[in-house]
Amino acid sequence: MTPNEIYDTRQEQILQAALSLIADQGADSVSMNSVANLTGLSRPAIYQYFSSREHVLAEVVINEIADLSNAIDEKLAQHSSPLEQIRVWIHYSLAHLASPEHRAIAEISMQSLPAESQRMIKAMHGHLLTALLSPIVEIGIKDAPATAHLIFASVSASAKRIKDGGDFAKEAAALEKFTIAGISGALRE
Repeated sequence: MTPNEIYDTRQEQILQAALSLIADQGADSVSMNSVANLTGLSRPAIYQYFSSREHVLAEVVINEIADLSNAIDEKLAQHSSPLEQIRVWIHYSLAHLASPEHRAIAEISMQSLPAESQRMIKAMHGHLLTALLSPIVEIGIKDAPATAHLIFASVSASAKRIKDGGDFAKEAAALEKFTIAGISGALRE
């Protein structure tokens, strides 16, 4: 392995250890010591890859958003109908936000992350909304940004209901009906 491959592999080991800790014990359990113990690396070695616990957590969040964004972009590219793209965005986003993996990541407080990571995360969330905004604009809704934010808020609320014990299939069906009705109403304006 090249030095770059070793670096990437160890960095990925650290992030996977952090994810495992978050899933098992919550975000507060992530420390440089706990990550070192899980990876078999020394604590000083962890600092060669991440300058702090907060940087490890920020990278976990950034990777999750990047993976979601890439997956949504791929899914949307498979459909030419803007309405179908909106449906795909809704269902894929809901499945992601309602997943146990995301719920664990959502525990990480933005306030505890480094400022530059917070800015990057906000920009990445913006990209996720842009993936929804494009088909909304294409359909012809006048206030597309407001519509995109309302759809995102509805997806988030549905994900919370699922987290609280709601049935995924029922929530997804209700969310789609609600969104399509809202889009239909916005088109009549």
